[in-house]
Amino acid sequence: MSDDYLRREIKLLKALQGVEYKEIAEYLEVKACSFYAWIRGSYNFSTDRKNRLYEIIGFLKDND
Repeated sequence: MSDDYLRREIKLLKALQGVEYKEIAEYLEVKACSFYAWIRGSYNFSTDRKNRLYEIIGFLKDND
């Protein structure tokens, strides 16, 4: 999966379920400012971090 796909999913979680970016950053174990920079497209995550984020997205969608 691509970073752009994950960014869209994160934005949908925020818009539809009210999940805060800071909360996702905590689950991912990154600083909130780094997560915001990633959302803006300043850099891409490693494969491991993308896989972890994909799991977090699935978890948050299931627990709505």
